Amino acid sequence: MKITKYINVFLISFLLITIGTIYSCKEKSQNNNSETEQINVQLFAATGAMVPSIEICYSFETNNNIKVDKNFAASGALARQIKAGAEADIYISANKQWIDYLIENNSIVENTAAELAGNKLVVICKKDLDIKIKFTKEFDIKSTIKDNISMGDPKYVPVGKYAKQVLDSLDWFNKIQTNIILAKDVTSVLHYVEMGECDWGIVYYSEAIKSDKIKIAYEIPLELYDPIIFYIALLNENTQTAQLYQYFLDNTAKNILKKNGFNK
Repeated sequence: MKITKYINVFLISFLLITIGTIYSCKEKSQNNNSETEQINVQLFAATGAMVPSIEICYSFETNNNIKVDKNFAASGALARQIKAGAEADIYISANKQWIDYLIENNSIVENTAAELAGNKLVVICKKDLDIKIKFTKEFDIKSTIKDNISMGDPKYVPVGKYAKQVLDSLDWFNKIQTNIILAKDVTSVLHYVEMGECDWGIVYYSEAIKSDKIKIAYEIPLELYDPIIFYIALLNENTQTAQLYQYFLDNTAKNILKKNGFNK
């Protein structure tokens, strides 16, 4: 009987020690998971900034335990999504108009809207096509259009707004309006020209150098449109979003932007 009693006591003690060890390991595992839990930052960026933004985010993620979820679209489309309540932490716009729109709607952290990089407009066409354009009011712009041309929708797409400024300043827009295919973003303009659906299009220089299917026919004179500036702003301020925001403004990001056709 005594032996049985001792065995029972030993078994109970062993079980208690085992349960305690399992619980302790589980607790440590949970603490470790908590310490290494990955944090996500939501980036809403203009399509025109897509290529350098992806590279900048990859560089940032490599050095931080922070994942960046990226949403690319026209600046105006993104701004309207943010105003409607979309979860976003950082916003990159291809012009000041949509930054001001969000400031007016109290969607941007105060004093965080900053210039990110500059750009310029170019006319692109297929490599096997030769077009001749003179940027004067007297030039017959319709002579350069066999079918259609493309530009961004100026209501929502900054590159389209800049392009319309060019056409309006030369009194060309009304003459060729029926030949213009309005695109949802700058990359769509590029695709229309790449596929031969349009004779030529107006895009950012940074967009044109992405493709080996087209050529830059002309750089559009700078005096025909407002300076092109991309902006960045914080929508939600915490340690992680502030880190990424600052990273976009530091030298590593500036070099990536420059490499991809942007200028400061």
